[in-house]
Amino acid sequence: MPAMVTSTTTSRNGATHVTVRAARTGAVTVTWGTVRAPVFTLRLSVAAYPVQ
Repeated sequence: MPAMVTSTTTSRNGATHVTVRAARTGAVTVTWGTVRAPVFTLRLSVAAYPVQ
């Protein structure tokens, strides 16, 4: 799995805050809600790059 959801919180106004941590290179789709009626979909591509 190239990414993991590490935490979720919901604020008083109903906004949801999600922290996603990249574990390795690759692509992943994270969906909140049901399969038939997703509320939100995040498509994440993680790429390696040289650090200077």
